Amino acid sequence: MEEIATLLPKYWLVETPQTLASRRLGRQSAERERISGITERFFRQIDLKNSLTF
Repeated sequence: MEEIATLLPKYWLVETPQTLASRRLGRQSAERERISGITERFFRQIDLKNSLTF
């Protein structure tokens, strides 16, 4: 058993389903933030173009 245990990373006990879920939610939140920033810039450009044409 000791040989097998040495093959596992030292932090393997820290990786619980809760920590993995919170990390996944963090990535999803970051992705939503990135997409909303892209969308906001896109609509700002449209507003700017519309204001310049009139």
